[in-house]
Formats: sequence, C-alpha cells, structure tokens
Amino acid sequence: MAMTGVLVLWDVDHTLVDAGGVGARAFRAAFRQLFGRDGTAHLPPMAGRTDRAIAIDLLGTNGVPDPHRYLEDFRLAAEQALTELEGVLRTEGRALPGASAALAALGGTAAVQTLLTGNIRAFAEAKMRVFGLAEHLDLDIGAYGWAHAVRARLVDMARSAARVRHEREFAGRATVLVGDTPRDVEAALATGAAVVGVATGMYRAVELREAGAHTVLEDLADTDAVLAAIRSVATPSRKT
Repeated sequence: MAMTGVLVLWDVDHTLVDAGGVGARAFRAAFRQLFGRDGTAHLPPMAGRTDRAIAIDLLGTNGVPDPHRYLEDFRLAAEQALTELEGVLRTEGRALPGASAALAALGGTAAVQTLLTGNIRAFAEAKMRVFGLAEHLDLDIGAYGWAHAVRARLVDMARSAARVRHEREFAGRATVLVGDTPRDVEAALATGAAVVGVATGMYRAVELREAGAHTVLEDLADTDAVLAAIRSVATPSRKT
C-alpha cells in the first residue's frame, strides 16, 4: 500500500545500526589531537543527544574555556578520526536485524525517508555506507546533529528540505520519527510529528510508551510490523 505524502525520519544509532562505540572513539581522538591530552575524564551521556551538544559538554567538562570557539575544529578532527576508524566500524559495528529490509520495504511504498540523527552528517553517512543502508534514503534532506544542539529543532529542518524537494508539506503527523530513545519521542511530540519507538537501545518498550511514543516495536525484525506501525501513526499530506 502506498504511503505517498509521508516523511519518515530514521534515527541512526541503536535504531538502524550498532556502531560499536566508534563515534565515542572518534570524539576522544579529536580531543587528543586538538588539546594534546585525553578527554576521557568525563565523556558526556550520548544516547539520543546531538553530537553538537555532546561536543560542547565534552570540551567544557574537560576544562576547555569557551567551547563554542573550538567546535568547528573539533568537528573536522572528529570526521578525520572517523575516517581512520572506518575499518573498525566495519568489523565491530553492524546493521541491526531487519533494518535493511525495513528501509527497502518502505522505499517501495512511495514514502519519503531520510535520517534525523544526532550524528554529524559525515558520521551518519559513513554508517549508512558501511552497512549498505543508504540506497533507499535521501540523505540530502536529512537533519544532522551538528546543525543544532536541540534535537527537536532538526525536525523542521528535515521537513523544510523535504518540502523543497517534493513540493509537498509534511506538517503534523505526515512526518513520522522512528527512534530508540525518549529524546526521539520528545522531538516528535514537540513538533507535532508522529513517533514509532523501537526498543533496540538502552530503553525498554515501556519507557518509550511512558515518554509518549504513539506505538512501540521491540525491534525491526518483522518488516510487515514495521510498515504497519508507521502506517498506523501517519497522516499523509496532500500535494500543495
């Protein structure tokens, strides 16, 4: 069944992939490169947060004055570090069960699908490429975690890019977020979007329901169940 007029925004880490901690390793390597010492005294919580917010915390809690001054240098160093860690990503990370099949099946429904992720775009693209998940995603209209520290602000960025590309509004529940943390749920609810929680990360299904997820899956392994969940919460938009 077609899902024309639906924009699906996929989270990356612990929703589509398990990157084996490579992102955190890249951040530590970037800190070491810039400041000549390990930034491991306190690595901030990462689940559901944007890389921009994580970087600000990492710099600040490790004694770097005025963290915003160093953000772009940090991003460039982190991207270089991730490039050097791509072999580790390939061997220690994995696509989560059902992720590839879910993306392929949704691609056959005429839904628009891309990423809404806390990742720096280069990180997200590397993970999609390494695990063969990019084919059915329009990565150019995605919203990535360096654009704003607050995840909810990314939703309208993705909607805006999709509107330009497809000449269609994706307001309200024409946009569906799929993610594994209460922060994904919060971002959807704050912007009027629908949300499918997936209990493949550190949060249980009951926690995602309590956060307000409109429906929750234990994982992506049942492709038909994934499509049914997205369809059940979406309200397709009409062509403008």
